[in-house]
Amino acid sequence: MLTQIFCCPKCHGNVKQDSEGQVISCSNCNHEMQIIENIPILVRDKSSLEKQIESARKSARSEWYESSQITQWSGPYRHHLQKRKLYIEGVFNFLLKRSKQPLTGLDLGCGDGGNLVWLKNHLSELYGSDYNLLRLLRAAHIEGVTKLFLADVTDYPVRDNSFDVIFFNHVLEHIQDDEKALSEVYRILVPGGFVILGVPNEGAFFWLIAYKLQPKSLDTTDHVHFYTTKSLVAKCLKAGFVIQDVHPIGWGVPHWWLDEKIRGYKWVDDLFERLGRTYLPSQATSLYLVLSK
Repeated sequence: MLTQIFCCPKCHGNVKQDSEGQVISCSNCNHEMQIIENIPILVRDKSSLEKQIESARKSARSEWYESSQITQWSGPYRHHLQKRKLYIEGVFNFLLKRSKQPLTGLDLGCGDGGNLVWLKNHLSELYGSDYNLLRLLRAAHIEGVTKLFLADVTDYPVRDNSFDVIFFNHVLEHIQDDEKALSEVYRILVPGGFVILGVPNEGAFFWLIAYKLQPKSLDTTDHVHFYTTKSLVAKCLKAGFVIQDVHPIGWGVPHWWLDEKIRGYKWVDDLFERLGRTYLPSQATSLYLVLSK
């Protein structure tokens, strides 16, 4: 049966499964949702979502919706990803010591589950959601995850104050209504809880140059926001969050093709990290914010 954290994405009413465990319905508005291979499809309009994804798959952006994300851990930015992971695990260790009790967490936009593999080591309960069923089916093999479900972050099917920690990693830049997404994240976070928010720092001067040098790269991305520290902090404050930490990670050269080639060498990635953090702190490739409610 569904745990008590879930609710109807339309009206936030109570939900229940049928006797066969194949359909979820809202006790308030009677909205019905499917369960596919044990993954609840908790959205307002499944057919509309499927049409959006299918349209994107037929475009130059198909890679964002179909290709495996697990390969990134062995790809050209593997050293950069390890730096992100090291920072995030440090945050989790701090939160665990601070709380002195088990934490319930959510990987919001979990994709293929590459982060679920290690996030589960820090949490007593770990949920994962995404809007792409293909990716959730890939993530379903990962053991130790409490529940995976399909959801739209702007109509999130979870009750208020449900999670102690929310990992919202490189997702916000894809969401058109990012302010609504942040307000939903604030709503489902427990008072005193924390969000670890990661985004590309693509509004920075270096990375705007990269897009100028390779304008066709804009055709293959579905990023709709290009944040800087200033713009991202402003949106988080507007949503009601308190900023606990701002941490840039990763520096490179402002040319996507060249950057990918040379940062596959660990010594290069490490050197850029040292020089960038010292001399160009605003030009990092990634931004991480720790937010509290």
